Amino acid sequence: MPDRARLRAGPGPEPDRGGAGGPLLGRRALGRAQARRANRGGRGRDHLPGLRRPLPVDRPLPAVKIAADALEAVKQHAAEGYPHEICGFLVGPRRGGKITHSVRARNTVVDRARDRYEIDPRDMIKAQREADDAGEDILGYYHSHPDHPARASVFDAERSWAGPVYLIVSCVEGEVVDANAFIARQDGGPFRDEPIEVA
Repeated sequence: MPDRARLRAGPGPEPDRGGAGGPLLGRRALGRAQARRANRGGRGRDHLPGLRRPLPVDRPLPAVKIAADALEAVKQHAAEGYPHEICGFLVGPRRGGKITHSVRARNTVVDRARDRYEIDPRDMIKAQREADDAGEDILGYYHSHPDHPARASVFDAERSWAGPVYLIVSCVEGEVVDANAFIARQDGGPFRDEPIEVA
C-alpha cells in the first residue's frame, strides 16, 4: 500500500538551475542575488568548501512524548496478554510527534509466543488505513517482554526500521514494572535509548 505522503504530482516547469554545482534558482527560496552570494567561492554557510558543520552530539535527546492514556493502554494489554508477548501500534498526529493512542495487534507467533512476536499483516493494513482516515500516522510499535527487562534484544534490533519509536514494556508475573523507548539509527539497528515524557 503506497504511502500517500510520498506521492508527488507530475513534473512542473523546469527551474533555472544555474551553473553546475550552483544553488537551485527559480524556486523562490533564494533570489538570484542571494543565491550568488550564498554560493560565492563554492563555500557553504560555515565557510568550509563543500562541507557542512556537524550537529552537536552533546545536546539532550528529545523525549518520546506519549499520552498517559496511551501508555496505560499498552500496560493493560501487556498484563492481559501475560505470559505471552503482546504487540501493537503507537499512533498520533502526523505533525508534532506525540503518541496519542495505541492500537492492539495480534501476535502471529504461536510456538514461541513467550519470547517472540510478529504483528499480523492484516492488523498493520487496518491500523494504517484508520490512521490515514483520521489524518494520523503510525509513529511506532510496542511489545512486551514477559519476565524479562524492558531492554531491546538483538532480535528486536535486527528487525527494526530506522525512524519509528519502539516501546518495550517489562511485565513480571502479570504486572508491568518498566517501560523503555528506542529508535533505530538505521534499518536493522543498533537502537538508541530515548527518554519517555508522559504528557
